[in-house]
Amino acid sequence: MSFQPALIAPFKTGLDTDLEPWLAPPDSFPEIDNMHITHGYLKKREGYRVFGALVPNGATVAVSALTQADPGVVTTGAHGYSTGDRVYLDSVGGMTEVNNKIFVIIVLSPTTFSIDINTTTFTAYTVGGTSQLIDPSTDRAMGITRYIDADGGKTTLGFNLRRVNRYDTAANVFVELDSADIFGGTAGENDFVWATNWQSGGGTNRLYFCNGIAGTPAAAPTINGIRYYDGTSDANNTTQFFPTLGAGPPARTLVGAQLIFSLGQRLIVLNTLEYNETSTSNNPQRARWCAKQNPENWNDVTAGGGGFTDAATGDQIVSARALQNQIIVFFTNSVWSLVATSDPNRAFRWQKINSFRACDGKMASIGYDRYVVALGVRGITATDGVETRRIDDRIEGFTVDAINVDQFPKVFCERSYANKRWWTLYNDLETTDDENNSALAYDDDSASYSTYTISLNCLGYGNFSQDFALDDFTAANDLDKALNDFADEDFFSFFWQDNQETMLGGDVNGNIFVLETEASDDGSDIEASFKSAAWNPFKEEGKECQLSFLDFYVDTDVTTTATVEFFKDTNTAPYKTQNMDFLPPLDFITVVAGADKTNPVNVNAPGHGLATGQVVFIYGVGGMVELNSGADGDSYTITVVDENNFTLDTIDGTLYSDFTDAGGVYFRQFYRTKTWKRVYGGGIGFQHSIRFTSSGSDRPFRIHAMKPYFKPRGKRTIN
Repeated sequence: MSFQPALIAPFKTGLDTDLEPWLAPPDSFPEIDNMHITHGYLKKREGYRVFGALVPNGATVAVSALTQADPGVVTTGAHGYSTGDRVYLDSVGGMTEVNNKIFVIIVLSPTTFSIDINTTTFTAYTVGGTSQLIDPSTDRAMGITRYIDADGGKTTLGFNLRRVNRYDTAANVFVELDSADIFGGTAGENDFVWATNWQSGGGTNRLYFCNGIAGTPAAAPTINGIRYYDGTSDANNTTQFFPTLGAGPPARTLVGAQLIFSLGQRLIVLNTLEYNETSTSNNPQRARWCAKQNPENWNDVTAGGGGFTDAATGDQIVSARALQNQIIVFFTNSVWSLVATSDPNRAFRWQKINSFRACDGKMASIGYDRYVVALGVRGITATDGVETRRIDDRIEGFTVDAINVDQFPKVFCERSYANKRWWTLYNDLETTDDENNSALAYDDDSASYSTYTISLNCLGYGNFSQDFALDDFTAANDLDKALNDFADEDFFSFFWQDNQETMLGGDVNGNIFVLETEASDDGSDIEASFKSAAWNPFKEEGKECQLSFLDFYVDTDVTTTATVEFFKDTNTAPYKTQNMDFLPPLDFITVVAGADKTNPVNVNAPGHGLATGQVVFIYGVGGMVELNSGADGDSYTITVVDENNFTLDTIDGTLYSDFTDAGGVYFRQFYRTKTWKRVYGGGIGFQHSIRFTSSGSDRPFRIHAMKPYFKPRGKRTIN
C-alpha cells in the first residue's frame, strides 16, 4: 500500500487545550507560541520597535563623555548603578542619536558604564547630557491613548505612575506635562489609567482620565482623582477636575472614579469617590453623570443637572465597556447594563443581565460592535446586553491554568483593528516574575486563539505625523531591505503612515513600542513554535501507522529556517529532528560547511563538482551573513581550489562576520513564491505529532498547509 496524504488546511482551530491531542482536530495545537492564524494560514507574529520613552523620575547624573564604539561607553560622575540597570539619556550634545532613549547598561567603573548599542557611526559627543535610572515602581507605562481635538487631529499621550507624557511629532519624542506629579501616593502598579474623549458642539474638547484613586487633598485635589487635557488652552499641562455634586450642607464633590465614559452627550463615571467636607466615600455600585452637553454641571439636586444611580447589589464594579447606546458593566459577581432612559431627571438606569463572575481585572475586557468580551477566573465570556456566554470552548481552563490569578489585576486587553485581532496581556503562571510576560491572541475571523511570549504592561493607540515615501530611503539597500523584509501589507503598514492610528504597547520601564510592524522585538530574535495534535488516520480501524514524511506549503524566504521534531506514541523525546529552509527549488549543489575571512573568500563546499568560471548563488549561511546572495540574487563567479573548496572571485571577506552555521550552494537565483518543503520522519506508532520551531530576526514565515503521509503498519492498537 502506498503512503496516503492527509491534507491539513486551511487552519481554523488554533490553540486547543481542552481535548486530548489524539481527539483534537488535526489543525489544532496544544501549544502555539509567537504565531497566529489569519486568513487560514499560520503566520509568525510581527515584532515591535521603539516609538518613544516616557520621561522617568530618577535622579539625574551628569554625563561628561560618550564614546563612538561598540558598545558606546558613557562617562559620568559617581553614578551608583549596577549591571543590568536601565538608564534614560537626555540632553547629550553632539551624539543626539542617544537622547530620550532607554538603555541596558554594564557597569565598567564607578564613573563609567556601557550602553547596549553600537555608537560607532553616531555623531561625535560634544558636551553635556544627563542619565537617569529607570525605576519600574514609578516609571512603568500605565496607559496609552489619544486626545482628539475639534478638527480631528490626534495627540498621543502616555501615562506612567507619576505624570502624563505628550508625544511631540516634530521631535519624535515624549515630553513630560505638568510641573509637578499628578499621580502618586497610594497609586500602585495595578492602577491603570482609564480615559475618554469628550467633544461637544460648544467647542469643549477634552480627554478626561482617572486612575481609580481618590484625589488628595480631598477638598481641592492636586494628586490622583480625575483630570483632563484639552491640548489647546495649555498644551503642556493637565487640569484637575473635581466638580460640585450639590451645594449641601454638606457640600459634595467628585474626587475620583474607577472608570469614565462619554455616552449620550453626558460624561459618566463608575465606581465613584466622593467628598462631603469631612471624609471621602467610595460608592462601588454607583454610576454618576453630568448634565447633558455640560461636563461642568454635576449638581444632582437641581433639575437639568447631573444625577446618579446605584445598582441594587452588594457587588462592586470591576470593569466596563460601551456597547452601542449602553455600557456593559462587570461587577465582582454579576453583569449589568447601564441603559439610557427618556426621563430627564433619571438619565440612566441599571438593568441586571446575570449573576456571573465574568471579569476580574479593570482592563480585562474588550469592546466589539455587538458584544463585550471579559476575562475572569471563570473563563472568557461575551455579553451582548441580553445574555452572557462562554467563548473559550477550546481553552476553558486557560484563565486559571495559564494566567497567574494573583496578578489578574494586571491583565490588559486591546483590539488590533488593522489585523482583526485582540490582545490580552497576562502574567504566565509558570514564571516567578510578577509582571506581564505573555499575551493571548484571538483572531476575529477564525475565532482561534494562540499565545505570544512578550513583556508589555499596557496597550493603546497613537499616531505618526510622518508620511514615508520612496524618496525617504537614502540608499538602494534601504529600499531593497524594506521590500524584501516587509512583504505585502506588512511593508505598507510600516512605511506609509500619515497621521495613521498605530497600535502601541508600553513596558514596565516606560518604553513605548509600535506593535505588529517589525521582524524582530526591538532587535531581539522572535522564536515561534507549535506542537501539533496527535495524528493517526487509521485510529478508527485500531491500527498503528508510519509517518514517512511531511510536506509544508509555505511562502518562500531567503533567510528563514526551521527545525521539525518528530514524536510518536506518548514519548516526550523526539525520535528524529530535521532542519528545513524556506527556499524555492534552486538546484541545490552542496552545503557550505565553512568559509574563511580572506581575500578572496574561500568557501568549504564538500564534493561541489564545479568548474572554474561557473556562476553560483549562496543562501542560508549563519554568522557570515554577508556571504548570502540575498533576495536580489547576488551571484558569484568561482575559482576551484580543490574538490572541496572554491574561492569567490573579487570578493574580499576580511571584514566579514565569523562563519557559524552551514548554508547551501545553488545554481539558481532566489525568487519569491510559494513552495512545498519536505521533511522525513519514518517512525511507527499509534499516534504521531511534530514540534515546529523557527527563531531569528528578519525571518518571517507563513505556512498555508501541512500534508503528512501515512501508511498502516505494525500491530493493532487494541489487544
